[in-house]
Amino acid sequence: MTNWTRRGFLRTGGAIGLAGLAARPGGAYAEDGWRQGDLLHLVPGANHERFVVKCSFRAPRTPPVLRVGDLRVPARTTDSESRYFAFDARGLQSDHAYSLQLVDDADAPLTDPWPLRTYPAPDATPESVRLLAYTCAGGHPSYPAFTADTQPFLSLALRRRLLARALSFRPAAAIAIGDHVYWDQRTQLDSHRANVREAASAWYASVGPLDRGLPAKGTSNEAAIKAAVEPQFGELYGVMLRSTPSYFVNDDHDYYENDEATDRFVTLPPHAYQLSFGRFTRDLFMPEFLPDPARPALMSGSGAGDREAGVSESFGTFRYGNLAEALIYDCARFLSLKGDVAGLVPPEAEAWLTARTADQRVRHLFHVPSHPFGWTAGKWREWYPDVADVGEGDTAIAQMRADGQRFRLTTERRKFFWQRGWFLQHQRLLAALSGQRDRAGIVLSGDLHATGHVRIRESAELDLTSNPVHAILTGPLGTGRGWPSRARGTLPLTPHGLGLEDIAAVREKNGFALFDIAPDAVTVRLFEWRRGEPEDAIDTLAPYHTHTIPRRATG
Repeated sequence: MTNWTRRGFLRTGGAIGLAGLAARPGGAYAEDGWRQGDLLHLVPGANHERFVVKCSFRAPRTPPVLRVGDLRVPARTTDSESRYFAFDARGLQSDHAYSLQLVDDADAPLTDPWPLRTYPAPDATPESVRLLAYTCAGGHPSYPAFTADTQPFLSLALRRRLLARALSFRPAAAIAIGDHVYWDQRTQLDSHRANVREAASAWYASVGPLDRGLPAKGTSNEAAIKAAVEPQFGELYGVMLRSTPSYFVNDDHDYYENDEATDRFVTLPPHAYQLSFGRFTRDLFMPEFLPDPARPALMSGSGAGDREAGVSESFGTFRYGNLAEALIYDCARFLSLKGDVAGLVPPEAEAWLTARTADQRVRHLFHVPSHPFGWTAGKWREWYPDVADVGEGDTAIAQMRADGQRFRLTTERRKFFWQRGWFLQHQRLLAALSGQRDRAGIVLSGDLHATGHVRIRESAELDLTSNPVHAILTGPLGTGRGWPSRARGTLPLTPHGLGLEDIAAVREKNGFALFDIAPDAVTVRLFEWRRGEPEDAIDTLAPYHTHTIPRRATG
């Protein structure tokens, strides 16, 4: 296997033009001959001076050691049976390719070595970088009530094939935007529909039920969580991301519920059981967000005593020299229900977002919220008040599991338990994005099980025409049946009060997005595929949409 460095790849012209995408064959990353031993999964995170690595083994073992160049990094055991481990390698040289290897306590190799590179320092001036983004990769692959062609989620083979194609373009980093896990509790087990309740109860009992009254770790819940998540995360990623630093931002399903508000329950902000399950799942499987000099250390989601020093579980930064900065934010864990002063992110996170957006020293800035700007499907926890026009009275409950019904969205009825402050926060963030003097406003999102690209030109009283904000749906990796038109009774639509320009009309298809970032422009490429199309086409998938966003000409 050829060990590419990012610098070597960029010398090939890999960030310039479609012809320069220079992809490996789509399946090469999935089965490349790298010896992984007993590893189940391995996923790294990185910044300019530090690596964090999460891994798991199929059987219990003594804690391994991670060799990073000449360093020996001890493991932190993250589970109760000594199968899951975390590593924190600090004090590394920026923009440097390291050789990593897992060894046992006698220094015997457990895996082959693999390369991983730190990023350029924040004040460095790199010429280009490629970023991968996608959403909704989770979902158990084999529900017994469905055939292979009707499973709610794509098979692992298809998801891995899509991921292999994305990785064949050799991105410097990957951002997975929410819904890494689907294992909803009350929204399934206490559904108003008897068939949903019965099917969920039988399925969860067969895998191992979760007890909402017990902690996640060290109880019967631990084995149940591993049984639920290993097939949809550990077996999906395996070791495919070992040389690709990755960012996993949580959304509603990662806290073990769909975002719903009814007269019987409200699922967000997360209840104690949701936090316990969600935090334990992240500790087992996903690297936390490493510190960034420009991100306050004491924000919500940071500083937990059971995590590595300085990391955040909810708010992250991809920083690549002075070329690119992506601000990644969880819109579920800390949302508030306080009317006009509510927000999908807490006040200190909003202050960080607006401060970084106002700072023009980095060439390109991206917002990466776990919940999208620019589209609505009438869901409860959206920035927007749009809701399905069903029922009686002046209030409507957001629809779920429409099963073929079609709904008109309206703002003439109140969306049950929706908070006006969410939209007001959206307005402040949009104003900050559009108000950048030197940069275009760019938002990368997921959640809606679709792919598309719009420019937001107005939002209620906000006139954004002098610098419209690009909103991009990056594409879902795992969706099989849960398209908005089926689950919500509507395609993703333009929210009332927004003026949009379609750059790539929304499509209910699987896919991913690549962003080639150069000093003066960002080139967006969207890829699409859907079950029922030829599977072999995934291996040579080409962009269906390419668009270049230049930096602003400020004279």
